[in-house]
Amino acid sequence: MVLQQASGRPHGPHGLFLRYRVEALTLRGINSFRHYKYDLVAVGKALEGMFRKLNHLLERLHQSFFLYLLPALSRFVSIGLYVPAAGFLLLVLVLKALGLWMQLHEAGVGPEEAEAASGPSPPLPPAQGMGLASLVAPLLISQAMGLALYVLPVLGQHVATQHFPVAEAEAVVLTLLAIYAAGLALPHNTHRVVSSQATDRGWMALKLVALIYLALQLACITLTNFSLGFLLAATMVPAAALTEPCGPRPLYAALLVLTSPAATLLGSLFLWRELQEVPLSLAEGWQLFLTALAQGVLDHHAYGALLFPLLALGLYPCWLLFWNVLFWK
Repeated sequence: MVLQQASGRPHGPHGLFLRYRVEALTLRGINSFRHYKYDLVAVGKALEGMFRKLNHLLERLHQSFFLYLLPALSRFVSIGLYVPAAGFLLLVLVLKALGLWMQLHEAGVGPEEAEAASGPSPPLPPAQGMGLASLVAPLLISQAMGLALYVLPVLGQHVATQHFPVAEAEAVVLTLLAIYAAGLALPHNTHRVVSSQATDRGWMALKLVALIYLALQLACITLTNFSLGFLLAATMVPAAALTEPCGPRPLYAALLVLTSPAATLLGSLFLWRELQEVPLSLAEGWQLFLTALAQGVLDHHAYGALLFPLLALGLYPCWLLFWNVLFWK
């Protein structure tokens, strides 16, 4: 159920109403013998009976049915049990951001004042300007890459089909993968734009912004689609908290790649088929991944689904900020 909700796509006959933009249904009772309509009172009584039974069911459950998860046909998971799990994950980002803020503050007041205020502590870099101008380049480039990931696949599909022997769906998917992989070169391009020397305070400030950005996005996603928010938080929060330019950089880079939105989607597809007891091979999983990418773009442009713009304009630029933090030096 969690994987189905996280996909953002309807599963079941009721999903066809939203899929084809059927926003409401009108109930009308007709007597097949007398050939005239029932009055409004009869229809009102039927609707009143339905609402009363639903209200009785909600009172039995003590909470809204829509705030429950259904892991089995006879078992519910209450909102009071699964929301704290996502809250603790978001708390990690908040605490990490507060720690960076305190380090920036202590580095700003100078080494002598920081030592007198906090007692014995590890040496901090000398007081330097935070260089907020150096943060503009990675922020703008990250958002530009996200905008390109959202706009270019659809705009470039006609050009790709004219010059290459590929179908339109294949052109969209290949363009998505090309732009997504091009984001890995972001640190090198950013260092060419930034003219000043990269300092420790620079990557601390950039990671502070990225942590706050990620925490706000995950909090909003969790309120609207808990399953999607929890899956993203469970994968992205550990990598976001551990990433820094100091330490085992190859390990941090591998962790970031494995917890990126694309890798999370690929892993969710394998997990979904394992739960259905229909395991996939690597080739089948890759084909299913490409199909899911094309279907996500189609659902957004045809039916107004919000999963694709959320990943392209929100989470992908945020992930690029952490990638930039890793290769700051």
